[in-house]
Amino acid sequence: MFKIEETTGLVVAEDTKTTISAIDHAILSKTRLATSIIEASEQSGLPMAQSQKLLEGMVRGFEHLVAGRADMLAVVRQLTSIKGKSTLEVTDYGCPNGLEERVAHVPAAAQLVPAE
Repeated sequence: MFKIEETTGLVVAEDTKTTISAIDHAILSKTRLATSIIEASEQSGLPMAQSQKLLEGMVRGFEHLVAGRADMLAVVRQLTSIKGKSTLEVTDYGCPNGLEERVAHVPAAAQLVPAE
């Protein structure tokens, strides 16, 4: 079993969430830029050969961002696996594939009853 301090886990969890959010925002920004390029190309009468080059570049960049997001998903899964084999197994940081997914599959009789 890995011994991981709770505060260390919290830092990693928050940095993971921040990174995923940054990737999603980059994808959103890239999408907005593609829309702006299409609108500007249409408005200015840019020849199709020129706008095609712009769009192909945008698509390549978009593909890289989405591939990076997929890589991040693999990292999250590995982090979750490590956490599950550590002293933080029952600590819920709100990460994807976290405790709430596991608790949802526990039969009702096995769930803890709050102390009165």
